[in-house]
Amino acid sequence: MQSIEFQSVIEGDAIRIPEHFMKYITETEVVKVTIIPIYNDKIKVASKADAGTLKPNSFSALKINTNGWKFNRDEANERR
Repeated sequence: MQSIEFQSVIEGDAIRIPEHFMKYITETEVVKVTIIPIYNDKIKVASKADAGTLKPNSFSALKINTNGWKFNRDEANERR
């Protein structure tokens, strides 16, 4: 069997195979199925029970107060 790829919607516990691909599949053939969501604009947050979902544009830059920190560029770039 040759490999085929198509987009479909999961309907309950079934994935509909487009009719024009059915000629490549026999009724007794064992196949491997990989499910990859095409587009998901929400990110599930699993670390906290009440966290809910976030959208990609919900994130902002992290700001750290570095006043009083000593920084030496040569020391930071030194290879050990």
